[in-house]
Amino acid sequence: MNKIISIVLLFAILWPACGYSQKHEKKKRKDKDSTEKVDNSTEVTNIFIDATTAKLLGDKEKAISLYESCLRKNPQHAASMYELAQLYFDTSDYSAAARFAEQAMELEPGNKWYKLLLVEIYGKAGEKKQLLEICEKLVKQDPGNVDFLYELSNAYLMNNDGNSAIKTYDKIEEIIGVTEEISLQKQKIYLIQKKTDQAAEEIEKLRTQFPEEETRYLSILAEMYMQAGKPDKAAEYYEQILKTDPQNTYIHITLADYYKQKGDKKRAFDELKIGFANPALDIDTKIRVLLSYFTVSEIYNENKSDVFQLAQILVKTHPDDPKAHSMYGDFLLDDKKYAEARDEYRKVISIDSSRYAVWESLLNTDIQLTDYESLTSEASRAIELFPLLPVPYLFKGVALLEKKQIAESISSFNTGVKLVSGNIPLQLQFYTYLGDAYNRDKNYSLSDESYDKALKLDPENSLVLNNYAYYLSLRNENLDKAETMAAKAVKSDPSNPANMDTYGWVLYKLGRYTEAAEWVEKAVAATPAADPDLLEHLGDIYYKLGNVDKAVDTWKNALKAGKGSEFLEKKVKERKLYE
Repeated sequence: MNKIISIVLLFAILWPACGYSQKHEKKKRKDKDSTEKVDNSTEVTNIFIDATTAKLLGDKEKAISLYESCLRKNPQHAASMYELAQLYFDTSDYSAAARFAEQAMELEPGNKWYKLLLVEIYGKAGEKKQLLEICEKLVKQDPGNVDFLYELSNAYLMNNDGNSAIKTYDKIEEIIGVTEEISLQKQKIYLIQKKTDQAAEEIEKLRTQFPEEETRYLSILAEMYMQAGKPDKAAEYYEQILKTDPQNTYIHITLADYYKQKGDKKRAFDELKIGFANPALDIDTKIRVLLSYFTVSEIYNENKSDVFQLAQILVKTHPDDPKAHSMYGDFLLDDKKYAEARDEYRKVISIDSSRYAVWESLLNTDIQLTDYESLTSEASRAIELFPLLPVPYLFKGVALLEKKQIAESISSFNTGVKLVSGNIPLQLQFYTYLGDAYNRDKNYSLSDESYDKALKLDPENSLVLNNYAYYLSLRNENLDKAETMAAKAVKSDPSNPANMDTYGWVLYKLGRYTEAAEWVEKAVAATPAADPDLLEHLGDIYYKLGNVDKAVDTWKNALKAGKGSEFLEKKVKERKLYE
């Protein structure tokens, strides 16, 4: 009995203890789970902070890795999904960006920022249908948000739903009132839909809302009807502009275009002249109109007189604007009116001497007029203003060469050629002139060296080949080389009488008189006016062929044509060849 009682007592003691122990264990497990959850959340937060720090520091790869670590520890972490979507969007990986942004939105459908990011992603990716869906969700979430409505209207336009876009713009107008931006956008949609009258209503609405801008809106309406092929309707608005704003800066230019499209060229040109004579219309606009109104062919051929009239009006209306004189000068230069063109260019540089292109045009007129004194002085002034540009040195060298100031011309050419960089045609000109100048200076080695440099740049240049060959023949040096070059010059430019004469003269120097006569005869026949030098050469060749009478007759013709060599009169008088 005692034993039984002892067992019962022991059970009674242990049972509560055992119950307590089980409850205690359960509590411990619950507390542990809670702690683990807290610890996990804290860890995710810390990793998220590190990821954001990496993102701010520009380390995108590290940021992506850390945000993905956040998702491995907490697959429902919408903030990490949003950040990953942004990072992938920045790298143009729109597929990955959309996936993460969509997941974030599913977890937190009320978060507008997730939707707005998707708007950007879908827009960039060209996902028009998805873009429209997300914009509709944004507007449904916040119907009075004007920004969301704008996004929705753009989405409708991307989906070619102009009618829905217009309805959305109407909702915006209900909130913020009539604006030019919305009305013009609606006008464009209506015009695309070929609903001209509805498009006009939008502009008329702007006229009512903003009466101070009426003239501009009338112009928009007129232009709209012109483009729609309704010129008579457009004319009604042009008339309104003239009534409400007779001093309007652009109306006469616009009317010129109107009459041009109507086929009334005279009235179009009359309106254009009135517009050009208006000093309130800036010259840049006038020049743009001039260059766009006429085709290149019309400017320089068919309507040259009209263009000249407008250019003259420009100069008269804007006498102190260098652009007016420059444009007029260019037209005159193209028309080979060199003296008048030079006057205009001189006016330009008197107003603004910094226009280098005008200096080149001015120097070109000097050389066309063979005014070497002006060319010398104006090229010198250009050099003072633009000492590092080579072309003025070339012009000055040519002028000095023509004035027989050989040493000075050589100096100018040598200075200029050193400034040429990468312009082979310009280098070629310098070396060609240096060859000529050194030859006149009897510095034949440098003359040959200059011609060789020129031919290295352009081995087929007929002018250089001709001059080089001719000067060698006069010196009786390197005649085989001279023949090769002269033959190449004739082949390169077969219709040039100077090339024919040079080739014939080189053959003469080589003693091949019959061939020489053939080529110089060709040169004489190809020259419109009698040339004393060619005729004298031909007479010399006839003499060598033993035909003295024919030689003397040819020398006489040379005398009649002009001044030949110092021996020409003696040859005729004594019927004998002198060289």
